[in-house]
Amino acid sequence: MTSKRSLRETKSFEREFQRFQKNFGMVVRQLRKKKQLSRPELARLAKLSQTTLVKIEQGKANPTLGRLGNLAAALHHRLSYIFKLTQDLDE
Repeated sequence: MTSKRSLRETKSFEREFQRFQKNFGMVVRQLRKKKQLSRPELARLAKLSQTTLVKIEQGKANPTLGRLGNLAAALHHRLSYIFKLTQDLDE
């Protein structure tokens, strides 16, 4: 049986993860626009479908690390830099 504490911790983690996904998507969108790339262009460069890119930008996707790496490379940034920008949105 799951304790109430572990259930609260799980829900807290889920909320934090969803917030991170949303913020990550906002950062990707900002960087894409700063580079003056359309969604189709960035999707092609990152080897992603346009649908996947839209879901990432909306914070509704859970892409693999490989896809995130492709996305970072297409934006000419390190993935750690994009994660840092994402984290900074919460501060």
